Amino acid sequence: MSEPGEASPNHVVQKPRKRTGNVQVSDFTMMVKVPGRPQAIRVFTAAEDAEARQYANDTGGTVVPLPLSPPDGYIVGPNGHLVPESTAPLAGMAADRGPIDAARD
Repeated sequence: MSEPGEASPNHVVQKPRKRTGNVQVSDFTMMVKVPGRPQAIRVFTAAEDAEARQYANDTGGTVVPLPLSPPDGYIVGPNGHLVPESTAPLAGMAADRGPIDAARD
């Protein structure tokens, strides 16, 4: 059994990084994925390109450009949500009116 405060292989505590300025999610242009270590994923802005490449080099990770393309069979709708490519309603089904939330633009 581990002592309180000791690191556990099944528990990761990651503190948010300190960035200067007001960074929005849309400002992230790349992420670094580290094989076998999902807890080590980090995102970077265009201004942090050198830092992203150094982090990838240090961890054996890969720099992946953002935003990612939609998965197969989906497109980005006018409000930014992922929607199935084929939006034609099936027989007996109501037409797709989009996501059921207040995020419509």
